[in-house]
Amino acid sequence: MQMLKKILILLLVVIFVNVIYAEDRYAGEFLSLGVGARPLGMGGSFSAIADDSTAAYWNPAGLGSLRRSEVTFMRSTLSDLDSYSFINYIHPAGKDNAFGLSWMRVGIDDIPITAVKKPTPVGPGNRPEIKGNFSLIDNAFILSYGRKYSNLFVGVNAKLIYISGYRQHNALGVGGDLGLLWVSPDHQLGRFSVALVVQDFFRTKLYWNTPPEKTGQAAHTDTIMQNFRLGFAYRQKIESLKSHLILSVDVDSLYDFESHYGTEYVFSDLLSIRFGIQERKGFETIHNITAGVGLRLGFVTGAAFSIDYAFLGNNDLGNSNRISLILRF
Repeated sequence: MQMLKKILILLLVVIFVNVIYAEDRYAGEFLSLGVGARPLGMGGSFSAIADDSTAAYWNPAGLGSLRRSEVTFMRSTLSDLDSYSFINYIHPAGKDNAFGLSWMRVGIDDIPITAVKKPTPVGPGNRPEIKGNFSLIDNAFILSYGRKYSNLFVGVNAKLIYISGYRQHNALGVGGDLGLLWVSPDHQLGRFSVALVVQDFFRTKLYWNTPPEKTGQAAHTDTIMQNFRLGFAYRQKIESLKSHLILSVDVDSLYDFESHYGTEYVFSDLLSIRFGIQERKGFETIHNITAGVGLRLGFVTGAAFSIDYAFLGNNDLGNSNRISLILRF
């Protein structure tokens, strides 16, 4: 009976906390867009793979597997309006650890501010005129570190978030991510990996400089809720075709749980073909289809150049495309 009471009390606390933070449900939503055409082409199922520089976003633990410096570039347009850019640099600091610095930017630039000359109704002699412009920009600056301990990888992110808006209104917040990745030893049957990522594990606070509605009230704040992500991946070599196949699944707690399914077939470490499904559950289950291709050119020195393309089908916002570049040197 005592145990039942404790469980009921815990459920009430969880419900109460969720009600308190309901208005913050979509705070910092730009952070959930994902980076890199390769992971996005696989439906965003990448936390248990995390074997390139985009691991700084998907699972910083994976940075411990990188042996060379890498740079990622990505730029695209969202719904023909927002510009979305991502760039990062990863630098190994020894055999089993690496640091990374990333910048994620989403926004609309040069929005015109218009006004009429007179307070009277708009007419032939009182037309709106452009008085200036402003931008709505979401920025995230991410410092990452990943380290390898035998078959276990551990990583952390420190994030600085800066949001600028109309009339010099802006918000500032500091948060962090934690990532774990376990990879089985290489085996003839393939290699299996498991990942756990907690994004914004401190519940990142965004502090706005807008004045309070009433005297004595605190300035407005938003809270970016924690997102727990669990990932699984399986890699199988196909020696006869000089290729390998990757199957991956991610489940995260964002927006009442989302599931991500992805597959990648790589031929001769040169050409990649990818497919994925994003599944979101709510009033109705939504399935978004993704696909992509990639071309990787490697050199005898160990340097490489990769260009990746992803198609993202979205039932709500329409289809979109992503192209990203990765340079390894």
